[in-house]
Amino acid sequence: MYKFFGILLYMSVIKFPSTRSYWSPKFGYEPISLTIPLNKFEKIKLSLHFNNNDLHKPVGHPEHDRLYKIRPVIKHLNERFATVPMNQRLSVDEQMCSTKIGHFLKQYLPKKPHKWGFKLYVLCDLMGYAHKFEVYSGQENIEKLPDEPDLGATGNVVVRLLRGVPRKQNHIIYFDNFYTSLPLVVFLAKSGIHTVGTVQQNRIPNNKLPEKKNFMKKSVPRGRGSFEKRVSVYDGIDLSCVAWKDNTIVTLLSSYSGALPVTKVNRFDRITKAKIDITCPFIVQEYNKHMGGVDLMDSFLGRNHIKMRSKKWYLRIFFHLFDLAVINSWIVYKKNAQERGEPKKSLLTMGQFRNELAFVLCNRGTTREAKRGRPSTSVLEEELE
Repeated sequence: MYKFFGILLYMSVIKFPSTRSYWSPKFGYEPISLTIPLNKFEKIKLSLHFNNNDLHKPVGHPEHDRLYKIRPVIKHLNERFATVPMNQRLSVDEQMCSTKIGHFLKQYLPKKPHKWGFKLYVLCDLMGYAHKFEVYSGQENIEKLPDEPDLGATGNVVVRLLRGVPRKQNHIIYFDNFYTSLPLVVFLAKSGIHTVGTVQQNRIPNNKLPEKKNFMKKSVPRGRGSFEKRVSVYDGIDLSCVAWKDNTIVTLLSSYSGALPVTKVNRFDRITKAKIDITCPFIVQEYNKHMGGVDLMDSFLGRNHIKMRSKKWYLRIFFHLFDLAVINSWIVYKKNAQERGEPKKSLLTMGQFRNELAFVLCNRGTTREAKRGRPSTSVLEEELE
């Protein structure tokens, strides 16, 4: 199994047109072809599973789990990811596990580069480390704890992802208008967690901010970069809401920051065909600076990831989670290297890290010079030890 996982890592870096091409006698890739035979690799892939199918509750049973086949992997990885200490600033966003498999759990996200696939909700820090994730199945709201309020489907996602975040330690969570609501911001503030997020104006009760259709008119004397702010106390929590005029109206709600201090940002102006300086509230800069943790993780996944095809839907999710675990380990490696004061030029890139990890897995229990065939006595002795 170690060698099987090592080959998967090699394949995520060294791209060949098909899986069997790696074992080609003339044009194959020796670090893979000398590890295990092709037939053995395909047999492992064919029989790979993660749970006892005989214990799977049928559809209609109260304890039926749509993710039963992959549940042990999800549970184990979440437990391991949570062992790494959290930074002060974290972000929550969606992530897409792209696939062409026909399955009822597939979702469509039009704003993602890969629009069809299995949807994940991920909690990341600024370096892209995923502290916790949740695969969407439509059954998540069943897991609500007794002390957690019902904040709707999207609000409950954030509450579940933040269960492991320490309370009253000045942690700040960033999320977009898919999740932001007044009850969610207030509940987290009472729990000791600050929040910053874009918000839909129809989710703000007694909204007194300017409407988009009026604020964006050219006849309005206030130009680009102008903003309106409102502050209030709701259920004992100080809140700030800011509407900023950029290419469109951007509205943000926070229990942590407000409009001040106001600074300048550089934007391209379509009328003058040049870049101009416009005013920008502090809350907008704070959101833009710290919201991209999940997007950074997506960019890491885009560089190197396992592209092996399978008709089994749970294998596609497993390959995605395996990539997620490797990226997390690479981020931890970089953090430790920076703490030791190592120069950035000496750090392994994502591709180099995957190759090193693949080499270790593929050569586990053997010597580097060992070739495929009947193992020597010394190799057998090493494996027995």
